[in-house]
Amino acid sequence: MEFYEQALPLFRALNDRNSEAYMLNFIGGFYFSVGEQQKALDYFEQALPLFRAVKDQNAEAYALLYVGAASYYLGNPAQALSSQQQALTLFRAVADRYGEATALTSLSTLHWAQNEKSRALDYQQQALALWRTLGFRNGEASSLSDLGFMSEAAGDLPNALQQQQQALAMFRLLGNRTGESNALYGLARIERARGNLNQARTHIEAALDLIESLRGQITSPELCASYLATRQPVYNLYIELLMQLHQQKPGQGFDGIALQASERARVRSLLEILTEAKIDICQGVDAALLERERNLQKQLNAKEQARMQLLSRKPSPAQAAAAEKDLRNISAEYQEVQAQIRSQSPHYAALTQPQPLSLKDIQQQVLDDDTLLLEYVLGDERSFVWAVTPTSINSFVLPKRAEIETAARSFYDALTSSDRLFGNTNKPPTLSDAANKLSQILLTPVASQLGNKRLVIVADGALQYVPFAALPLSGEGFRVSGFEFRGKPNDLASRTAKRETQNAKPLIVDHEIISLPSASVLAVLRHETTGRTAALKILALVADPVFSSNDVRVKSNEAKPAEKPGAANLRRQRDAQEGLTRAVEQTGLKTADLRIPRLPGTRREATGILELVPEAERKQVFDFDANRAAVTSAEFGQYRMIHLATHGLLNSTHPELSGIVLSLVDQQGQSQDGFLRLHEIYNLKLPAELVVLSACQTALGKEVRGEGLIGLTRGFMYAGAPRVVASLWKVDDKATAELMKRFYQAMLGAQHLRPAAALRAAQIEMLKLKDWEDPYYWAAFVLQGEWK
Repeated sequence: MEFYEQALPLFRALNDRNSEAYMLNFIGGFYFSVGEQQKALDYFEQALPLFRAVKDQNAEAYALLYVGAASYYLGNPAQALSSQQQALTLFRAVADRYGEATALTSLSTLHWAQNEKSRALDYQQQALALWRTLGFRNGEASSLSDLGFMSEAAGDLPNALQQQQQALAMFRLLGNRTGESNALYGLARIERARGNLNQARTHIEAALDLIESLRGQITSPELCASYLATRQPVYNLYIELLMQLHQQKPGQGFDGIALQASERARVRSLLEILTEAKIDICQGVDAALLERERNLQKQLNAKEQARMQLLSRKPSPAQAAAAEKDLRNISAEYQEVQAQIRSQSPHYAALTQPQPLSLKDIQQQVLDDDTLLLEYVLGDERSFVWAVTPTSINSFVLPKRAEIETAARSFYDALTSSDRLFGNTNKPPTLSDAANKLSQILLTPVASQLGNKRLVIVADGALQYVPFAALPLSGEGFRVSGFEFRGKPNDLASRTAKRETQNAKPLIVDHEIISLPSASVLAVLRHETTGRTAALKILALVADPVFSSNDVRVKSNEAKPAEKPGAANLRRQRDAQEGLTRAVEQTGLKTADLRIPRLPGTRREATGILELVPEAERKQVFDFDANRAAVTSAEFGQYRMIHLATHGLLNSTHPELSGIVLSLVDQQGQSQDGFLRLHEIYNLKLPAELVVLSACQTALGKEVRGEGLIGLTRGFMYAGAPRVVASLWKVDDKATAELMKRFYQAMLGAQHLRPAAALRAAQIEMLKLKDWEDPYYWAAFVLQGEWK
């Protein structure tokens, strides 16, 4: 990849468009191989018109083939089928039999996915015959392996076994480790179907060893995560096999090995970057490469700003798509440069990569007598939860992924529904039913294990969006009977809700609740912060930034009389508001009900907190001072707690562009860059004990299967914080001010509670207040990381 990236601009400088197109195809192929399908498609679509311009039909056919493959994985089967049929026609026209066989193989995959089994089998058999005629053993092995999967699905296990064994022998002879791991996975599936679980386990463990070896060659954390996401079915089969063995032979430790396999499949790139955080990977790296990284970072910020400005002007779909593609290209180049820095860094090369914890490690290094680990893994056939204490492990079978994720989304939607909160419909979503259903799935099986213990939740899939604190034990759900409004009907904090409850007892009442990406992550956080000198001062707090030149705090607005509300003035105000609103929406924050950009509640929130801290021990930045320069200054590293009360922006497409919104204008109303993005947060040095992100959706991020949510929380952990408090949805600012005041009182007042215990105490207090008892107001915030 590094050589491709170097070659591409050279061919462009030579105006060698054919070679340029080949480089684009090769780069796209690289991204395709590690699961970055959208990036791959961008490069293939650049190559395609170049091949057509130079009338290279053979290469055009390959580009069409790759466009089709990427389109299929991106959920566009019609485009995929059209592109690959065009490719097959071109290959036959130019008599490229290798290309023809490749196209037949791809078309077989497409038709199989569309449940057109006979056509898929026919295409694959045609491909196999062509590979054998050509003497191309890699193609022959791939077709045999694909036919093996088809035979297994059809129930023809003897034929499937023979085909996968032949494929495995060829892949090994050829040194094709990716093909070898696929064939081993196929053999594991076959042996499991035959009831030979031990033999299936042998095959799947060999496949995983190969996958881990291949993954270890990729230095980019983003690409490592993407690659591992493509291999999750292999990990899931391994867990399923181990749990079947546990059912057959309970007491022999297979459930513990399955738990370790779950840890092995999770957040591996997060584990590694947290280990890397303690070193300076740039030391000893070529200065020109570091300068290129800095320039690309500036370009990335500028491209995102330009894209947001474009979106505020209502561009055409083609213009918006072009801006998005431009941003993806810069992002890909930036990640590649970072990977090159790691590959050159002597410090990075010397790092010992952290290994996922075993059951014994988890029990000894993570848990204590007051803590219960609940680790969930969702599978296509069935799911599991392990309940672990320092001296025991119990495992339970749960429904399949689809059923659990449907229930989780229903609960989340009901909890955050504006219809339910405002009573805008005759039949508002029923929170009680959704809560009870999810609780029955997730908590009823482990109810006997809970006691009054602290619960450490390692979630999977859609469960990462669930506020476990608000879940009742089965049969103790919420019932909402109706609402009585006071004050303005659209003011969330000015109304009170009359609720009837039947023994409503959210989990938070009896349990302190912690969220973790994996148990292994906590062990790394503890190791990396052991022996660290505590900061001398208590709190640095950022609140109430200035987002608009129309803000009353801007000097130009104070100096002149207010403009009459003429049509032109109203239009300018509306355009400015719409511009910011669209910019925010494009980063993922839903702002349909946002009346003004300013968050006045954050100032009240900050004032209540600051009263608890001596003036000499705190730093507060409000208004125009709440800007990027303040937050990125070295001074912020002198405080044990960092509190950011402002908008948080979630970009689930480009997680590196998620961030915190700070002052967007200066005192004269001139625009300035006020977005602190995730890739910049990684570069901060914040050895704080606690970071509180009192903003919207800060606990969320881009979901990558196996890697979890890639978002702001992991950025602040990388920057040095072992614990982060963040939110799961767009929070109400008045309710948040109340919650945060109580949270800090519990930590800094007479009780001196730990952050996790303080958050629980604050949430219970909110639950007892009539205005704030609905879990929408108090359950959004979760603590991730260290609870001690």
